[in-house]
Amino acid sequence: MKRLVFYSLLFAGLATLAFAAQQGNKSADTPPANTNFVGDDDGGLTEIVPADPATQGPRASGAVPVMKSVQQVSIFLGAAWGDQQARTRQTRLPDFAGNRRELALTELQNHDVEVLPTAPRVEDFSDLSKGLVNDLTIQRKLVEMLGNHALPPPAANTIYVIFLAPGITSTLGASKAGIDYAAYHNSLHLDTSEVRYVVVPYQENADRHNAAAAQAFVNTAFNPTGGPN
Repeated sequence: MKRLVFYSLLFAGLATLAFAAQQGNKSADTPPANTNFVGDDDGGLTEIVPADPATQGPRASGAVPVMKSVQQVSIFLGAAWGDQQARTRQTRLPDFAGNRRELALTELQNHDVEVLPTAPRVEDFSDLSKGLVNDLTIQRKLVEMLGNHALPPPAANTIYVIFLAPGITSTLGASKAGIDYAAYHNSLHLDTSEVRYVVVPYQENADRHNAAAAQAFVNTAFNPTGGPN
């Protein structure tokens, strides 16, 4: 009887080890999660540009832009944009229709996406520096600005590009600008339209600032909803 118990325990132990090894192999074979997406503020996933835009992961093979034409509407959000030093930076931020030097924009050219002339820029000098500005804050601001006609209404090709002023702390779910991302894009569904927008936190490095904005703009053309396909 003791021998029977011994062999039963031995068999169970070997089966457990075999199962563990199988699970280990399965984990090794499972592709890693797409690092271009992070959790957002309402339980979904949102596409980001990494803190260093040069490390952006590859786009899915065979991906094509959903939007066949795009128009940039720049929104300069935050009180610090009223300062002279920050205004100097404004002039260096990209106009995607008039400046094709950003490497990311060649993707649109290669896929025959029409970049329409940029709409007049919009400024909102609300002081948002006293707390965290998450994606829900951005969405509420967009609804407010559309409601009071501070923004042109969205068309099918409109992409609002929100440049956050210096001093604003941007977060996206548990992620923080400058550490986890340099920009992101998302969409907001209203009763009569879909609002597509890019959020670009301020960066001291002007080249990275521009590159992050350009990459997020291009990502929006490929993936207007902002979430995983």
